[in-house]
Amino acid sequence: MQPIQLRFTYTEAEYLNASRLLILGETNMLVRLGAFFVMVLFGGIALTMIGEFIFPIWAVVLLTLVVAVAGGHTMLVEMPRKYFRGNLQARGEYQLTFSNEGVWVQTSGIDSKLAWSLYTRVLENNSMYVIVYGKDARMMTAVPKRVFRNGNEELEFRNLVRQHVANRLPPSNASIEARVPEYVPSGSQPPDWR
Repeated sequence: MQPIQLRFTYTEAEYLNASRLLILGETNMLVRLGAFFVMVLFGGIALTMIGEFIFPIWAVVLLTLVVAVAGGHTMLVEMPRKYFRGNLQARGEYQLTFSNEGVWVQTSGIDSKLAWSLYTRVLENNSMYVIVYGKDARMMTAVPKRVFRNGNEELEFRNLVRQHVANRLPPSNASIEARVPEYVPSGSQPPDWR
C-alpha cells in the first residue's frame, strides 16, 4: 500500500469542528460536567431552602441553565477559537503522511512521526476524521474529508485507520463508495482487434 499524503490548511470552522468532536466524543467528560451542574443545581436549591433569603427555585434552575450554557459555549466555541487565532502553527499548512509504519506530521515548526500504537480511537462526522491519542490529556490528528483527492483515497485512509487503531471506524463506507466512479468503457463499440 502506498502512503497517503495529504497537504492542507485548517479553516477556523474545521478546527472548531474537530475540537467539538474531540470534547463531545469523551463520554467521561460529559458525565463529569453533567454531575457538576446537577450538584450546582441541588446546592443552589439547598441554599435557598436553608438560607434566610427567599429565592424562587425556578430562578435557581434558570441560573444553573444559564451557567451551563455559558460554560458549554466557552468550552466548545470560545476556547478553541482563541487557541486557533492565537497559534500560528494551527493556522499554517499541514502535511500528513499515513502509512503502515505510522503517521508523519509536518508543519513549519513540527516534524514528528507518531506510531499507530499511540492512537486510541477514531471519531468521525460528515466533514472530519479525528484520530485521538493520549490517555490523560487527549490530543488529536484531525483530517478534513475535503482534503482527499477522490473517494478511493478516502477508502484507503479508512482501511488503514481501521487496520491500526483499536476503536475502528464503522464499517459503513456507503457515502464514500457512492463517490467512487464505476468503470465505464470509453466507447460503446468493441475494440477492433484485426
